[in-house]
Amino acid sequence: MFFPEAVDFLESINVKRYKIASRRCLLKDPFALETLKKKASTKKPVIVSMGMGGNRKKIENIFSKNQKTFCYCISEYPVDINKINWKNAIKFDGFSDHTLGIIAPIIFAMLKKQQKSKNILIEKHVKLNNSRGPDASSSIDTEELSELVKKIHQIEKL
Repeated sequence: MFFPEAVDFLESINVKRYKIASRRCLLKDPFALETLKKKASTKKPVIVSMGMGGNRKKIENIFSKNQKTFCYCISEYPVDINKINWKNAIKFDGFSDHTLGIIAPIIFAMLKKQQKSKNILIEKHVKLNNSRGPDASSSIDTEELSELVKKIHQIEKL
């Protein structure tokens, strides 16, 4: 969702929260700032992926009246799990994952559980079987999603 008009549509179907793609945090794309301000005006929670960097303080100011969850992310599709800086990742409340499979989000959840984090957010792209698209290579299918959810619930109960 990269245009302010899309926010109107999503509001018409009563979405509960908004995802902010990491490239939007750079505020370089056309309509980026306008779109972010429109999302902020809803006062709904936002999930902010910081994979490409950007000015976190400026993003925090834009969404000053929204609940915010900032996510660790590496903006590569797919990203090699060995590129993840776990010491840096656990400084974030969420994890936007582009690795293959479900191991990386499970590791993140375990590390956050060790920190006694109450809320752990995992963002993972999910595809239908035989889907194609720019992020299909790093997306999981619905069966893997089910397995990921089960594993995260097990971690929560530890």
